[in-house]
Amino acid sequence: MNNMKVIIMGCGIMGRKVAQALMHKQSFAIVGALDIDPDLIGMDLGNLFSPPVAIGIRIEGSPDALLARVDADALVQTTSSHLAAVYPQIEPFVRAGLNVVSTCEELSYPWKRHPELAAKLDHMAKEAGVTVVGTGINPGYLMDSLPLTLTAPCLRVDALRVTRMMNSARRRIPFQRKVGTAMTPAEFREKIAAGVITGHLGLLESINMIAAGLGWELDDATELPPEPVIAESPTESGLGPVSLGNVLGLKSVAYGVKNGQHVITLEFIAHAGVTEEFDEIVVTGEPDIHQKILGGVHGDIGTVSMTINTIPKAAAAAPGLKVMSELPAPCAAT
Repeated sequence: MNNMKVIIMGCGIMGRKVAQALMHKQSFAIVGALDIDPDLIGMDLGNLFSPPVAIGIRIEGSPDALLARVDADALVQTTSSHLAAVYPQIEPFVRAGLNVVSTCEELSYPWKRHPELAAKLDHMAKEAGVTVVGTGINPGYLMDSLPLTLTAPCLRVDALRVTRMMNSARRRIPFQRKVGTAMTPAEFREKIAAGVITGHLGLLESINMIAAGLGWELDDATELPPEPVIAESPTESGLGPVSLGNVLGLKSVAYGVKNGQHVITLEFIAHAGVTEEFDEIVVTGEPDIHQKILGGVHGDIGTVSMTINTIPKAAAAAPGLKVMSELPAPCAAT
């Protein structure tokens, strides 16, 4: 589908990055924008770009009013990591016949964590003849759909390990806060326990997507509590210097267990002291496969790109709630 008409829902950091990138694409046209922040409603969406530029798209607050006025093919939604919050936001757009591409981590594989919501969303999308998918760089690509693709030349897969190692000081400030940068260890553990900070979300979704793709029935899928990475010397970050003994970031680990063995291991490490960034996938089987992306993939650029490049694949797919492993592999859209 050429010149796809897109509505942006959520004009925070990721939403505005997606919107600005779409403005440079020939295959897409932004026809509307939505947000709940009263300070943003009425503003030209382009005023949020860097540098600001008027594009003639006013941010609105009413989905119903926008849908009554605008003809669109797809909704790009970048508001929340949690499906319970996202579901009522995207429901009117699905019912109105728009394909939905969301950066909601829990939507990337919702069948285990939210089976009832997933079933309702799948039924609704099929009735409307549209596709709904959650995506991003991770979950959505580096730790699930890419590892699955790498198993294609294998006769047998025994185990799979993915490690994402990133320097969080190079990421956006909200992400640095989310991984606990510059906190004391006690403050980190308190805020993780209270849910004030979350660390990385989506490891269990990635494990379940991999297991489903390989046809594995797991005995268990477990995510360990995030562990702080402590500064052994003063270290610079986007939030200022991190003192000796304070938190640089975190390490999160999750396991998929089958027949008592760890057959899927995901390690997510993000802190301001990382010196070598990489994304690494190790497949143990016949044959063994080892891929290492030197320098890693930039998370923000990767998420923006995955979101945009998934839109045409979702629009062309059979109706329903999909996960990335069920769609044709995305590629860069023009």
